[in-house]
Amino acid sequence: MKTIASILLFSMAPLMAIAMNADLSGNLEGQFRNATNNDEAKKSPLFQDWDNENFFLAYGNVNAKIELGDSRLEANWFGRHGLSPLYEPKPLSPLGADRDPYLATNVFSFPQRLVARDMFKLQHVYQQGDRKTESVLNKFYYEWDYDKNRFMVGRMYINYGLGEIFNPMNPFNQPTGLTAISQVAQGNDGFSLTYFVSDSHTIQFLLLGDKRIEGYDGEINRTLWLHGEYQYSGNLQLDYVIGEDQNRQKIGGQVSYQLEDALIFTQLLYQSPNIKDEPSHNLLDLLFGYDQQLTGIWHVRFEGGYQKSDRFATATTFDRFLPTEYFGALANVIEVHPLLKVSGTLIHDVKSGFSYTIAKATYSATKSTEVEAFAFSPISRGDEPDNLAQKLVTQDLGVALRAFF
Repeated sequence: MKTIASILLFSMAPLMAIAMNADLSGNLEGQFRNATNNDEAKKSPLFQDWDNENFFLAYGNVNAKIELGDSRLEANWFGRHGLSPLYEPKPLSPLGADRDPYLATNVFSFPQRLVARDMFKLQHVYQQGDRKTESVLNKFYYEWDYDKNRFMVGRMYINYGLGEIFNPMNPFNQPTGLTAISQVAQGNDGFSLTYFVSDSHTIQFLLLGDKRIEGYDGEINRTLWLHGEYQYSGNLQLDYVIGEDQNRQKIGGQVSYQLEDALIFTQLLYQSPNIKDEPSHNLLDLLFGYDQQLTGIWHVRFEGGYQKSDRFATATTFDRFLPTEYFGALANVIEVHPLLKVSGTLIHDVKSGFSYTIAKATYSATKSTEVEAFAFSPISRGDEPDNLAQKLVTQDLGVALRAFF
C-alpha cells in the first residue's frame, strides 16, 4: 500500500504544480462501543460464544482533487483500525484450530467491502491477535467533461437513489443509515459514460469488473449497467436501471414526487436467478419512502418495503444487511439546539416480529469537530428459526469523536 501511495503522489505531482484548482480534505474518527451478545447467538450452529466485550475503532479519509479545465483527477484513501477480543476467539476445544473472528465485528465495521466491484486490489488488510487494520484506495479516477458527455475511468463512487436505510436500485454503494459509521463510501472499478440527453434527461452507462466472486478462477465477473434520470416535471422524477450484475440480470426503477413540504418516493428492483446455473432463485426488492421537515427543528422520514429472503445466503452474508423481509422504519431528527441534534430510528419486521432501535445525540463542539453518543438495541428478537442473522444482532452503547479538515 505504501508503494501504491508513493506512485500515486509521484504521478500527481506534475499536475499539482500547474493546477489552478486543487483541494485536499478529510476526516478522522475514533469510536468506543460496549456490546452485549444475544443469548441465541451462542447456540449451535452459530457458535458466537461471547457475552460482553468492548470494541475500539479508528478510521479516516484523505481526499485529494485536482481540476484542469474540463477534466479532473480525484483520489481518496480510507484507513480503518479495530481493536477487540472479538477478533481473537478462543478454540472450541484445547486441541481446536484457530477460528475466524466473531461475526459481530463485521457489523460494527459495516460495510466490510470498501470496494464493491474490485479488479485492482489497491488495498491492504492485516489482522493479528485482537486487532485488524485496513488500508484502501477506495477512490481513484479521471473524469473528462466534453460537449454533452462525461467520461470517467478508474475506481469511482456511484451514488444515486433516495433510500437512506434501504436503497435497492443501487447495488454499488450500501447505505450506512443503520450503523455508527459515517463518511465512508464504496469504490467500483471500471468506467462510466454519462450522456446528457437534455436538461431533463440523463443516461449513465457503466462497465465494471469484479474478482471477488467466491471460487474465483481467473474469470472477471462483469457488470453492464444503465441508469437513467428523467425529470418529467418540476415535481416528478423517474429513474430506471437495467443490466447484468453479480451474475444476475436486474431491472428496476424509482419514482419520486416533491410535494410542497414533503418528498414521497418508491423503488422496485427485480433480480433474476444466477445466470451461470448456480443454486439460486430470483429476488425482489420494494421500497416506499416519505420524507418531511415537520417543523423548523423536527425532521421525519419513513421507509418501508419488502426484500425477498435469499434462501441460499448464509448467516455470514451481510451484503443486504437488514435481517428483515417485510419491514417499516421510522426515523426522527430533532435539532434541540443549533449545536445539538438527537435522532431516533425504529425498524420493525412485520412478518417475524423482529424490531430494532437506534438512538443518537450529536454535539458540534467546534466548526470542525463533533461528539456523538449512540445506542443500538433489538427490542424484540423475532420468532423465525430460519433467520439466523436476526440472532446475531447485539445491544451496543458507544461514543464517537470525529474531526474534519
